[in-house]
Amino acid sequence: MMACDPLITDPAAFPLRPAYRSENRPGLPRIAYRIGRYGDFVAAMTRAIDSAPELAGWTHRGADDPGIALLEGAAILGDILTFYQEHYANEAYLRTAAWRDSVAELVRLTGYRLAPAIGGRATLAFEARGDKPVTIPRGFAVKADLEERPQPAEFQTDAELDAWPHLGRFHLYRPRRYPLLLEAGTPAFDVVAVGGAANSAALAAFDVKAGDRLMLLPPEPPWTTTGGTVTAQPAPQMVKVKAVTRPLGRLRIELDAPVLRNWIGAVAARRIGRTLRHLGHNAPPKTMESTLNGTTVTGTTERNTSFVRHLGWECNHTDASIGLAPTVLPLDVEMPDLVPGTEVVLQTKVSRDGAAALPATVLRTITGTEARTVGFGNLTAPATLLSLDLPLVVDTSPVEFKSDVRDYRLHEVTSPALALRAVPTARSGPFTPLADRLCFHGTAAQARLLAGRRLYLAHEDGREAELVCTSAPEDFAASPGDPPAMWPLRFDRLPAPFRHADFDEAAPTVTVLGNLVDASQGKAEREAVLGNGDSRQSWQTFALPKSPLTYLLDPAGTPPHAPELSIWVNGRLWTRVDAFFGRGPTETVYIVREDAEGRSLVQFGDGITGARLPSGLDNVAAQYRSGAGARGPVKPGTTPTASERPPGFDKVTLAGIVSGGADAEDGEKARLAAPGKVQSLGRLVSIRDYETETLGVPGVVTAAAAWDLFAGVPALILRVLLEAGREAEFADVRAILAHAQRCRGPDRFPLVVQQALLRYAFADIAYALDPTYRQEDVEAGLRAALGLADAHSEPAAERTGLFGLRARRLGEREYASRIEGRLQNVPGILWCKVTALGLLSAGITKPDEVPLLPAPRPMAQAVPCSPHELLQLAAAHLVLSSVAEPAAGECA
Repeated sequence: MMACDPLITDPAAFPLRPAYRSENRPGLPRIAYRIGRYGDFVAAMTRAIDSAPELAGWTHRGADDPGIALLEGAAILGDILTFYQEHYANEAYLRTAAWRDSVAELVRLTGYRLAPAIGGRATLAFEARGDKPVTIPRGFAVKADLEERPQPAEFQTDAELDAWPHLGRFHLYRPRRYPLLLEAGTPAFDVVAVGGAANSAALAAFDVKAGDRLMLLPPEPPWTTTGGTVTAQPAPQMVKVKAVTRPLGRLRIELDAPVLRNWIGAVAARRIGRTLRHLGHNAPPKTMESTLNGTTVTGTTERNTSFVRHLGWECNHTDASIGLAPTVLPLDVEMPDLVPGTEVVLQTKVSRDGAAALPATVLRTITGTEARTVGFGNLTAPATLLSLDLPLVVDTSPVEFKSDVRDYRLHEVTSPALALRAVPTARSGPFTPLADRLCFHGTAAQARLLAGRRLYLAHEDGREAELVCTSAPEDFAASPGDPPAMWPLRFDRLPAPFRHADFDEAAPTVTVLGNLVDASQGKAEREAVLGNGDSRQSWQTFALPKSPLTYLLDPAGTPPHAPELSIWVNGRLWTRVDAFFGRGPTETVYIVREDAEGRSLVQFGDGITGARLPSGLDNVAAQYRSGAGARGPVKPGTTPTASERPPGFDKVTLAGIVSGGADAEDGEKARLAAPGKVQSLGRLVSIRDYETETLGVPGVVTAAAAWDLFAGVPALILRVLLEAGREAEFADVRAILAHAQRCRGPDRFPLVVQQALLRYAFADIAYALDPTYRQEDVEAGLRAALGLADAHSEPAAERTGLFGLRARRLGEREYASRIEGRLQNVPGILWCKVTALGLLSAGITKPDEVPLLPAPRPMAQAVPCSPHELLQLAAAHLVLSSVAEPAAGECA
């Protein structure tokens, strides 16, 4: 029968759209399973009407025709049905499934279960008040607001801690180094010992103030005690104190005038009080004597006054009215307050055998005093005779040591012996194995608590490190009274990334937290009764009242995480297992699994593989913790809060960031990892098996394994890239892989796990815009094609973009030609060309803070990267320039 419309000559096949009839070739991201849309159905049915002779009279095609309305209704239904049909077809395959639930169900068919959310781990630092430690019990609850989490994360300490007040927050210092030379011109020095005691208590007890005078004393020359030739003695120097400071147990003296000459080593000094003179120093130079005739004065004679004083024997050659023993020194005034035991500095000039007199300064001690009136020449006055412990010169040879009483100066000493050194210097630059010490200032008892203790060091600019003090308690021997001192500390590694200048005594920039304790995420929930056991039922299953259940990384487990859960049945603790396979009918075991909504389900056996629950009323109970996924730093301006405040508790802070926390495994990751797990059957055999095993660890972005030489030995090098901010978790990743190598791998060769890093490139791209497109839309498409789309609005770009974090492989280089080829497919692009391409420096962790090189930038046809680097392009280093489309000849 012929169609009523002679213009319709095709067979009116359905679907009409050629794309619907095409084969679904391999590699497509989606299955094209939909046979038509609303318009297709309407068109097909209309054509069928037109081609049916019996309906030749039905020519009205308006919406007011009941038949057409019915037809359009059927087309709507067909549109809906085909939409879901195609959607469900895609959800039936692992590669095309988009829903997490679909992926979870599909991979479960292979025995692969999506990893649950993992609880984060934190290091908490406690501070206390007073002078006694505060005991922080195990399970102490702390809540913190984290940058990456909308809700506060709850933590509990994993161990008990004695929080000492002095270790809550303190500073470490670089070691002091005293120069050997106190140089001329130095305006200050340190007092390093008082009375022979070099501890801080002795220095603190020494009362010195501005205006005091100190005398720097040279060593006493040997000829004053053993005789011999008089040689020149270095001159002493009297200095005046300008200011006194006491930094960290030291005593620093600033002078009103600098030191005049160089002094080597520790300089002896005394504080000086009064300065006195020798009796007769002011006697008239001429002495008038009466001429007597018997007892009658007949005249007067004049002679020179003798100021000479012999030092080796009792001198009667002066004009003193008494003989002057070598150890006797008559003062020109009465000094009743000078008492035996007082030290004096004696200065004069000494000559030997008539040679030129040379200055001499010695230190002596008063052994006795006598007040009497003494004459010298025509001068008679009350005086004090001092007896000294030693003469000025011990003359044992038949030579003549002489001095002039007018040259004598006697300085009263008002302090114990002082030892002075130049102001100490400190190291600068980075730490090295030969300079790896830092010092703690405190008592020996306080320092002893640092032995074996973890310390968290934080700089104001964000640098941080966690060290362990490896010093032993016996390294901190206390002196009497246990005064504060500088105690050098050893650590398990160099204090990098810090430098010596960060530990300056005057302005330290690194804060040290010493009361550290590990904590894990999770809130201990009240014990929950899950329900009644029924021995008649197989696979009894109960849901935990609150989710998510806390899982923590367990490097020794398979899979490497374990829930914080205990199940009690009739008061007995049952054992959690990963699967019932291989379990006996009497084994009291259970499994835990999560459903699509994240609820945790506890399931028991069927009496064949795993025991059934015994019958009882409310005899199944659970103790568990809830909360997972915490990671990252605390929100700016916030601090963790504690649920309770024991006596002496001050505050708690987060040392570093929360690490290890991860959300439940997403479908995209499972889509990659599950096939590999199936192929390996849980064993590590091929290189691909190692990569798949690594991808299953929370926080791992990508991994690449390869055979290579390591320290001259063939080894499997496994390079692992972690998400940003998860560097602290690398040790856990390494432990997990080591465990897998031992228990499920060949373990016949070294497995070297190395941390991979990001390496940033820059690119300048010129493009010609199709004027029918909006420029902002085209540039957004360019960024998405390069993997720079916003991760929240377009998460797929991270896996499909050219520089997408999860789209690249470690060590993969990039070419300018490939960039151009990818961008030319962006809608609205007529032409594009890479005009600059290159690498930025290695080690960049905050690319947005790194400025671009000034234009014109270098152009490389390819940018390589090492096997442990992943090439990345940050938005700040991409320059898009819209240009006019060049002529065809220019593009050739």
